[in-house]
Amino acid sequence: MFRPADEMQARTLTNCHDGSGDLECRLVLEAADTGGCLSFMHDDLLEPGAVIGEHTHEGNEEVYMVVEGRGVMIVDGEEYPIGPGDVSVCRSGHSHGIRNSRDGTMRLIVVGMTL
Repeated sequence: MFRPADEMQARTLTNCHDGSGDLECRLVLEAADTGGCLSFMHDDLLEPGAVIGEHTHEGNEEVYMVVEGRGVMIVDGEEYPIGPGDVSVCRSGHSHGIRNSRDGTMRLIVVGMTL
């Protein structure tokens, strides 16, 4: 399978998971592309000051990797400063959210898996 970048669908999510601001979401892969436990892979841009609201995962997991920018990752109510190269895993039954600092756009690679 091969998919050129210009064929990846993009959309804007406003107030994602009851957060605030805009998230530019580019769908890199979806479940139908892999036939396995992968639900999706996104290349996301979180605008300065934007927040993905804290939410709980049940029956699925997500991995976030910060490519650019800085902010705060919230995992089970605890806050952690994050920046380029940092990774966070949210397992089933746990919660997470993310808040971009106001310094610039934050770029994230997000991978979702179904259990």
